[in-house]
Amino acid sequence: TIADTAADLNVAELQRLMGEADALVAYGVHGDELFACVATPAGVQLRRNLAAWSDTLHCLSAARFQMETLAVGDKPFQRHIETLTRRMIARMQQLHALLWKPIADTLDGMRRILVVPHGQLGWLPFAALHDGSACLAQRFETAIVPGAQLAIHGYRHQPRASSRLLALGESSRLPYAAREAELVGHLFDDALVLTGERATLSAMQRHGGEFDVVHLASHGQFRADNPMFSALHLADGQLTVELAETLELRPGLVVLSACETGRSELRAGDEMVGLVRAFLMAGTARVLATSWSVGDEHAAQFMARFYAARMGGRTPAAALNHAQLETMRIAPHPFYWAAFTLYGGF
Repeated sequence: TIADTAADLNVAELQRLMGEADALVAYGVHGDELFACVATPAGVQLRRNLAAWSDTLHCLSAARFQMETLAVGDKPFQRHIETLTRRMIARMQQLHALLWKPIADTLDGMRRILVVPHGQLGWLPFAALHDGSACLAQRFETAIVPGAQLAIHGYRHQPRASSRLLALGESSRLPYAAREAELVGHLFDDALVLTGERATLSAMQRHGGEFDVVHLASHGQFRADNPMFSALHLADGQLTVELAETLELRPGLVVLSACETGRSELRAGDEMVGLVRAFLMAGTARVLATSWSVGDEHAAQFMARFYAARMGGRTPAAALNHAQLETMRIAPHPFYWAAFTLYGGF
């Protein structure tokens, strides 16, 4: 209910932990009404009737269709990419008008925004929302929290510095995965890179808790029928949601570089069930996951920018924002720079 969404924010504790330029936006639906609770250091506001949920779903479906058309293979569309970019930005403007414009005045002076999405909004790349002159990535650092309660958990569990890397690249289904793991490994002085038959579930269970950063490049599968069986496919078995929750990880960063690893299912209490939440429950402080699959060349370049910024001392959210803006200058279509979303906090 609307009252439950507001209560879940635990405003007093959240405000104590927030930075002065931080805000949290928690979306909810009541009937066909989309609403939002906005918490800032100054207080909390409930904004009713942002839009009809049915209209929002229609716009979201249209945007997702355009984005996932490129995910099937972007090369045939390159000669039309400028037109496709304009169309995608137009879709993001429609969604901005429904989701963000009605609450924009509550975010004046804010720089970092935590978003608690609702239902199908879990797919939306909020950083790509566009007001006609700029996208959110050009105004804010954004991160997603799978539930309002986890916002406080994220503030309490700050990520360790990124110094030691475990990278697994299982390429039986994705030929580029091993190469990606190796490229990421070269960015770290202290890295264990396991590819091919060595990129195993047992290796992840044995070594995952020894490293500050875990990078998993493999085929991923979201199970809408039972999200607990969603999995990353490794050489000797599937790393399911159930198994991921049993890992004992450092409070660092996990990067899930596989198809749709950010997908989840909404359960009671607005909790999002999927791989992201499983890794957060296993102890990592932050998860970087995908809403769609990007080609290996673009993904490798994006990852290089992200890790360079992170190892340079930026927070995961600031490093992601840096990589987004740098990639946007070269490839403006959101398909290339908005695929990765940060979960758990800044």
